[in-house]
Amino acid sequence: MKKQFLYLTLGLLIGFALGFGLGRGGPRGGEAADSGPMVDIDGRPYLGPDDAPVTMVEFTDYQCTFCRRYYDTRYPLILEEYGDRLKYVVLHYPLSQIHPQAEEAAQAAECANDQGKFFEYHNTLFKNSTALGRANLVRYGAMLGLDMQRFEGCLDSGEKAKIVYDNIMTAVKAGVTGTPTFFVNGQIVVGAQPLAIFKAHIEQALAASD
Repeated sequence: MKKQFLYLTLGLLIGFALGFGLGRGGPRGGEAADSGPMVDIDGRPYLGPDDAPVTMVEFTDYQCTFCRRYYDTRYPLILEEYGDRLKYVVLHYPLSQIHPQAEEAAQAAECANDQGKFFEYHNTLFKNSTALGRANLVRYGAMLGLDMQRFEGCLDSGEKAKIVYDNIMTAVKAGVTGTPTFFVNGQIVVGAQPLAIFKAHIEQALAASD
């Protein structure tokens, strides 16, 4: 557990030093910002075809109300319409100063990923985003049929803190300042934008890939 807090503290201190304001969650005035870098997604779990023409990356926080709004109202519609043309990737960006349970929830999702159930656990966390205490994280694992000895051992060890830390550093390098933040083939979209905004970015990326 000491490593867990060490990695997170180092990440946040670096973020503040670089002036990215990690503590401010939510959309940045509803804006869609200028194009950003392609994000390093090596080894991250994803939905959709590996060779999809569009890669959409989400930086998320399981206690973020804007992330939950996006999950409830945009995410399923995007997957329904573009699922066969979209590689959808999730990275963690827990804002632990204001969301004290988000970092352990992210680690739990990574423990579930070890058993091939990242997105099932991801979905469960968002459907229960106001109940992310340790007992609930364990209960969700049992609900999904995980090997609980392995899952709880993973969570107790704090071994996934490094993955969450690396995701935070990826976010910092990409200029992410809050959650949710998205990259659509490198084009940054900040906040739980209207569905039409996401579709416009995806359609533009699809047209560019032809």
